[in-house]
Amino acid sequence: MERRNFLLGTAGTLVAGAASTQSAVAADADRAAGWSSSFTYNNKGWSAVRGPWYRSAGMWRADGLQDSWTSTKHGGYWSNFVYQAKVKRDGNGGGTWNNALVIRGNPMSLSSSGHWQPCYILGFSNTGYASVFRVEYDGSTYPLMSWTYFSFIASAMWKNLKVVAQNNFFAYSINGKTMWSGYDSSFSYGMVGFTFYTSSPYWSTLKMDSASLTTIAARDTVRLDPAATGGRVVKGGSVLRAPN
Repeated sequence: MERRNFLLGTAGTLVAGAASTQSAVAADADRAAGWSSSFTYNNKGWSAVRGPWYRSAGMWRADGLQDSWTSTKHGGYWSNFVYQAKVKRDGNGGGTWNNALVIRGNPMSLSSSGHWQPCYILGFSNTGYASVFRVEYDGSTYPLMSWTYFSFIASAMWKNLKVVAQNNFFAYSINGKTMWSGYDSSFSYGMVGFTFYTSSPYWSTLKMDSASLTTIAARDTVRLDPAATGGRVVKGGSVLRAPN
């Protein structure tokens, strides 16, 4: 049986599934590789999956398609990694609609609303909520972290998103605070990207200032961000949006 070790952090009491682990050791494979995108001169590696993505003013951006997910992907298939992106969502029709990192996904297979299937999506709303969903091969969704409110992300500010994926362990952080960590063994590899949902009659724009991915070995020790505190799970919402 595989043995996993965890070093407990001191960031405070866990709330709503936020991680208290400061380090994680999991099982062996990849060597360090990856990519980094500043979008200053080009958008190498990035392409549109759905919607009009383009590079402008040193950012990779898109205007949202109404009643649809708008998404982009980076080339390559990845298993164990640290993936980060600095993003900002404008518009949004009240701020409740989902904006999310996509990992271990298949952008060649889309649901009727445009989300990748399968994949994991790790999202936020501009109203202060965060969530993690697993999207199955048939497009059905399962919440690994239900919509949870954190006051420190409740605005349309720039957000630094990060996910650690190592074997079947995941940790998701926003602005240097780990919102959730947990296990799921459904999908072991796939592509990465970003997706956001826009509802009619609203407009929206997603701006990505930078992004990077670094592979990690399955037995590497990975330092996680301190745990976020004060989270509050709120009933309601869906993969499309946070609770009103």
